[in-house]
Amino acid sequence: MLSLRSDARHLAAPVVRGGDDVWLGVSGGAGPAPEGPAPAAAFLLAPVSLDARAKQLVGVNEEDHLILAHQSYKSGKYSQALEHGNAVYEKNPRRTDNLLLLGAIYFQLRDYDLCIAKNEEALAIDPQFAECYGNMANAWKEKGDIDLAIRFYLTAIQLRPNFCDAWSNLASAYTRKGRLNEAAQCCKQALLLNPRLVDAHSNLGNLMKAQGLVQEAYACYLEAIRIDPHFAIAWSNLAGLFMEVGDLNKAMQYYKEAVKLKPSFADAHLNQGNVYKAMGMLQEAVACYQRALQARPDYAMAYGTHNCFILCVRMYGRFGLCPTTTMLIVGKPFSWS
Repeated sequence: MLSLRSDARHLAAPVVRGGDDVWLGVSGGAGPAPEGPAPAAAFLLAPVSLDARAKQLVGVNEEDHLILAHQSYKSGKYSQALEHGNAVYEKNPRRTDNLLLLGAIYFQLRDYDLCIAKNEEALAIDPQFAECYGNMANAWKEKGDIDLAIRFYLTAIQLRPNFCDAWSNLASAYTRKGRLNEAAQCCKQALLLNPRLVDAHSNLGNLMKAQGLVQEAYACYLEAIRIDPHFAIAWSNLAGLFMEVGDLNKAMQYYKEAVKLKPSFADAHLNQGNVYKAMGMLQEAVACYQRALQARPDYAMAYGTHNCFILCVRMYGRFGLCPTTTMLIVGKPFSWS
């Protein structure tokens, strides 16, 4: 999860996931997410049309820009949020709550370097800003430097021992390093601090699954869904559990629920395509892979040249596949990992 914090002059800001990564949550969410955000303060503003928004950018005061930035961020309109956040930055570049928000916006736009830069700006002003260390750790994790991410999560926790989101995200980082016992302890600590933290329930489920404890994993995912039925990541993880045990129909049902709740959930679209492929429904699989790429255009690059090529032939050969393409899709199984 990404964290946002307002100063005393503002309502509490939303906490959202940084991506679609199931260990965050994108994410992710990691999405907002959405992608099931935690309860947040409501901003009492009417929806702003595009034309009205353009007019408001001129002559709007700093406080209103910040409110509009949070409102746009919460609704997933990250480009609009960036416009308002930058307007605040131009008026007051040392405002740390806005720098934290800008970092979170850049994370959602997958510009991890600028996410890190904005958090570093905030930390130069306020070295005790724990949320900045937590969000910077999320960015470094996405960039692949897990050791540095762990270091920053630990710094965030040292500054704020009750920082439950940092404990949960630290669990995801430890998991990527294969340190499952430490990951489980972090999840349990997060849940001790906040028993309703759905990310931690879902992450703990993933840890149980990694150890072959299917029933325990199932119970963790169900608890996350009970707390927040709109938490798409838990539905996707539940689907993955059924896919692994060979129940493709239930897996499909739960992946459909995940993408219904979060249409931008690239991982769920991808895995739904894998279920269709396992069922022999190739055109449906192609459509899912296309939706995954639409949600995350750079997604194929994460899977290397071979899988990227398969994605491309699915995308361009949806109707009337050539023999070579058919051989690649049908005759050469592959694994998304």
